[in-house]
Amino acid sequence: MYYTKDEMIKALKKTGIRKNDTVFFTTSIGMLGMPNIPNIKGSHNINNISKFILDIIKEVLGPKGTVLVPTYSYSFGKLLNNRLPVFNIKKTPSKIGPFGNFFMKQKGVVRSQDPMISISGFGPNAKKILQNSSPTSYGKDCIFERILKIKNAKCCNIGLGANWMPFIHYCDWLNKSPFRYDKFFKGIIDNGKTKKNIIWHYPVRYLRKETIANGNKIGKLAVKNKIFKYYKLGRSRVYTANYKKFFNFTMKITKSDPWMTINGPKF
Repeated sequence: MYYTKDEMIKALKKTGIRKNDTVFFTTSIGMLGMPNIPNIKGSHNINNISKFILDIIKEVLGPKGTVLVPTYSYSFGKLLNNRLPVFNIKKTPSKIGPFGNFFMKQKGVVRSQDPMISISGFGPNAKKILQNSSPTSYGKDCIFERILKIKNAKCCNIGLGANWMPFIHYCDWLNKSPFRYDKFFKGIIDNGKTKKNIIWHYPVRYLRKETIANGNKIGKLAVKNKIFKYYKLGRSRVYTANYKKFFNFTMKITKSDPWMTINGPKF
């Protein structure tokens, strides 16, 4: 199934994306189908598709909009030849899809120093959100906390359902969830100019099948309670929610039942 530029613009606007917004975009390009990109040789090349999507996002947000994209690398945690792992902010690839890898190579994009779940972005709020953060993925002053302070920030899932929550493990940490615990990882962060040894805080789950993250239960409730707006695009949908509203909704649910964010059952 094909989708066009006009159809994608309509889907973004219908779900609430506006000029000057700050938006955390999570994408699954394959789930959408193929874009109809006229007059481009090799239009189904993954970089061409990524450029097509990013150009549309830029057009809808305008020059004063801020785009945030997950570029998680999970770099720390394993020694290689008994050496500390290295996270190179500019060169270490993302492990969660082609759009993030395309995005972080674009001019003007900055990337957070998080060696586990870095986020990349550009626009007026990008540096304020992503740079000089605390050495934690989900603790105090993490990126997900900082986004809460941005007026009218949104999260938008393109090709993914409402179950994809950028802040899901931040909520787990705030709730002191019984299935996760604080862990600290040693490694080296390379910013292209200097290398720095660091101890990084990254809460982890107990390795059981019950603890695998699962946002389906909360996602369904969020749609039912109209936290999300959604609109069809290609063979999938675009889902958009106000970031703070969705976060507060999730916290309200998980404070009373922290097990809602995983497969379960309780153990």
